[in-house]
Amino acid sequence: MNPTTMPRQPRRPRVPDAVESLAEWAAAGVFGTAELHAAAVLVRADPAASESVHLAAALALWAPLHGHACIDLTAASDIVGTALVADTDDGSMTDEPDLVALPWPGLSEWLSALARTTICRVVTEIDDEPVLDHHPLVLHGTLLYTQRQWVDECTVAADLRRRATSAITDTPSAATTALLERLLPPIDDGRPNLQHDAALMALRSRLAVIVGGPGTGKTHTIARLLAVLLHRARTDAATLRVALAAPTGKAAARMGEAIAAAVAGFGDGDGSALEPEIVAQLAVLRPTTIHRLLGVRGQRTRFVNNTDHPLDHDVVIIDEASMVALPMMARLVEALRPESTLILVGDPDQLESIEVGSVLADIVTADRSASSAVSGHVIRLDRPRRHAADSPIGPLADAIRIADAGDVLRRLGHGAGPGTADGAGLVTFIDTEAIAADRVEAAIRNVVVPPLEAAAAAAKVGHAADALGQFADVRVLCAHRRGPYGVESWNRLIESWMLADSPAARPPRYYPGRPLLVTRNDQRQRIANGDTGIIVADSTGLRAAFATVDGLRLLAPAQLDTVDTAFAMTIHKSQGSEYATVVVVLPPADSALIGRELLYTAITRSTRRLVVVGTKAAVVAAVNTPGRRVTGLAEALASPRRPT
Repeated sequence: MNPTTMPRQPRRPRVPDAVESLAEWAAAGVFGTAELHAAAVLVRADPAASESVHLAAALALWAPLHGHACIDLTAASDIVGTALVADTDDGSMTDEPDLVALPWPGLSEWLSALARTTICRVVTEIDDEPVLDHHPLVLHGTLLYTQRQWVDECTVAADLRRRATSAITDTPSAATTALLERLLPPIDDGRPNLQHDAALMALRSRLAVIVGGPGTGKTHTIARLLAVLLHRARTDAATLRVALAAPTGKAAARMGEAIAAAVAGFGDGDGSALEPEIVAQLAVLRPTTIHRLLGVRGQRTRFVNNTDHPLDHDVVIIDEASMVALPMMARLVEALRPESTLILVGDPDQLESIEVGSVLADIVTADRSASSAVSGHVIRLDRPRRHAADSPIGPLADAIRIADAGDVLRRLGHGAGPGTADGAGLVTFIDTEAIAADRVEAAIRNVVVPPLEAAAAAAKVGHAADALGQFADVRVLCAHRRGPYGVESWNRLIESWMLADSPAARPPRYYPGRPLLVTRNDQRQRIANGDTGIIVADSTGLRAAFATVDGLRLLAPAQLDTVDTAFAMTIHKSQGSEYATVVVVLPPADSALIGRELLYTAITRSTRRLVVVGTKAAVVAAVNTPGRRVTGLAEALASPRRPT
């Protein structure tokens, strides 16, 4: 076997003497160096702590490294087993360990040991005013947290509950109400207009959560809500300070484009004409990233704006809120004044943040409880407005969201086969079990190469904006990074198609038309993780053109340290973006990465045309496999109890 194709064997970390009881778990690949050494530091504070406490401490430290706010001791083995496989680059493992055979403590033994140790605080309620103390672990029911994650979860829960129960006493004036009803009529095509309801909720409350799938009018609602808010402030002779932000630079740029398009549409014969002063105020609003809004101070986790130095904004609107991790949401709410209005906008059915928690999904879950403090503060927009009325993408997304695998297959089945993949079909399913591999490859090539060739042609003559626009017309999305279904393989294949006429034995690192994806924030060059660009040629040589939240940027390739080729990208990286044509490469049905949110996120990146490549079994497995993040936030928000 070629050494480059051999499965990589993970290096087993050295286990510190203080937690030598964890050697079996380390050998099984459960814990890495970070968890083991941090656990050793914790348990040294209580030499009497039992081995079950050592394991619990390591699991509490392990959880946030895998997206969980805490570890549920009742299902620790299952949670760890799922994550072990999902953490591999291609979603599979060789010599998968038998985690069930490990000596897991019984639940009662675990809880008793944690109650006795001095390094764990046992709580029965959410802390309204959480503080860091000398207990590095916190046990709430069967959920075990590090103190940092517990404080962050309590901070978010307490703030959202306070905002939800803190109504704005000033009722909208008759003039404000009239403008709202003109911009967002209460009745639309004979049906109650949920966009109107969402805007009205934001006018009356310190907390508003507006959710919905792509094309359901979230940005349309926000643009008109902003007009109403600015009108109210102008009528009251007040200054309204508004902040628009998103988790990533790419999402912030998309937010700015969408709001600018909505503002440009005011007065297009639909009764939405506004006073020029309000249009001017809307036009100068510029979305930014949450990091920039808070003001990064040295490290990514420390900010200029915080509890002691709050933001001065009256209204803060966060787009793509499903991507906001728990720690970032905690820092955001800490920096908001109590009288500010927080508006969260997003799609809770998308993939969660790549970091810790699932804040938006937890809020939506809590809203379903009638006794919840946030009940009535979430409105889901459900009328497709972006896609054409006869587009199959919206109904397909709904079928995935409600987990109707049969309906998903039926909707994908209209036009199965490569004949429609390069034809006029808006949704095409290429069944890789029924179609030969060369025909699958040819079908995908027919879809992706024409717009990429147009992008390359524009890049070769230095038309950066046109090249970026053409490149945004198509993207191949994968679940995996490596392996035959992964981004690396597809990038190599598509690059070979694009450079088929090149005489070079090996492609140069940079060439006109090579698309780029920034993989790490670069403050020096003012490009952010997730920004996309393309190499263009101009009179001075090659330049890397990026579409950023600050507009078009041209950089010398030598200035780039952290970029990848981006003909294909992971579905996670595609969040916050839209493409006219999307090709989704599904992993096998038994991949640990397959899941409902993954499929939903991938297909909803398309604004016009969708090609799904995979097996029917993979589709069914994805629809029937919901994601699971272990948190206590939904329960904390849904609970009617007030902490003491």
